[in-house]
Amino acid sequence: MAKERYIPAAGAVVLRPGADGPEVCVVHRPRYDDWSLPKGKERPGESGPEAAVREVREETGLDVRLDVRLDSQRYAVPGGDKQVFWWRAGVLAEHPWTPDREIDQVAWWSVPRARHELTHADDVHRVEQALALPPTTAVVLVRHAKAMDRSNWTLVDAVRPLTRRGRQQAQDLVPLLGAFGVRRLLSSSSTRCVATLTPYARAHGLDLGRSSRLSEEEGSEDPDGVRSVVEELLEIALATGQPAAVCGHRPVIPHMQHALGLPSRHMATAEMVVLHVGPDGEALAVERHRPTS
Repeated sequence: MAKERYIPAAGAVVLRPGADGPEVCVVHRPRYDDWSLPKGKERPGESGPEAAVREVREETGLDVRLDVRLDSQRYAVPGGDKQVFWWRAGVLAEHPWTPDREIDQVAWWSVPRARHELTHADDVHRVEQALALPPTTAVVLVRHAKAMDRSNWTLVDAVRPLTRRGRQQAQDLVPLLGAFGVRRLLSSSSTRCVATLTPYARAHGLDLGRSSRLSEEEGSEDPDGVRSVVEELLEIALATGQPAAVCGHRPVIPHMQHALGLPSRHMATAEMVVLHVGPDGEALAVERHRPTS
C-alpha cells in the first residue's frame, strides 16, 4: 500500500485598519465557489513563512509582513494529509493583480462580515484568533551559518570564513528574514556572523551593526555584556515597532537566549528563532526555522 503524502501549505490572516475597525483580506475561489483566506502549498525546499508570503502575493497582489503564528490546520485530501500553517500579517505594499482560474476576486471585509460570510468555520476561527492577540514585534535570534573548521584555519579565529554551504545558508536566510520584515540587524563582530547577515542587509539596503561583546572571544565569558547588548536591541525594536535580528555563536547563544527570556537550547548552524514580543516585552509566541541547505 502506498504511503500517504504529507502536503505542507501556508497562509495568512491579512489585516488592515478600516474606517470602522480592522478589515480582513479574503479571496474567492471559483473552483469551489467559496470565500476563504489566502493560502497555498509550499514549494519543494520552501519554508512555511516563505510560502505564506508568496501565496498572499500571488493570490492578492499584496506584499505582507508576517506577525504572530496562529493555530495550524490539518485535514485529509486525496492521496494524503494537508497541513496549513497560518500567520497573522500586515500589509507592506499593494501591487496590480489580475484575476485567474484559481482566484477571481479579492476583497476587504469588515470583521462582522467575515464572521458571517467566510465559507469555512476554520477560517473564522483563525480570524478570531488573529484579532484576539495583542500587537507583536518580531525579534529573531540567528546562529551563524556553517563556518570553516577551526582545524583547517591558521589565522585568528575572528576572521574564520563561511564554507560554501554556509554561504548558501546565508543566502537562504534572505527570504526567511524577509518574511518577518526584519529592518534592524546586529551581529557579532566576527566574520562568520557578519557574513551570515550580509546577504540580507544588501538585499534590503540595511545597515549591519557589529558588536564585539557578542563575539565568541568576549561574549562567552561575559553574560552581562551580552545581555546588555541584546536587551538594548529588544528595547529599540519594541520602541520603533521594527522587527530585528541578531546573530551570534554557539558558546554565546545561551547568554543571548537568557536575555530574550528563552530557555537554553541548542541551535543548528543558520537556525533562527523568532520571538513575537508583545507590548510589555514578553514573548507571546516562539517559532524556529532553518534553511534546508
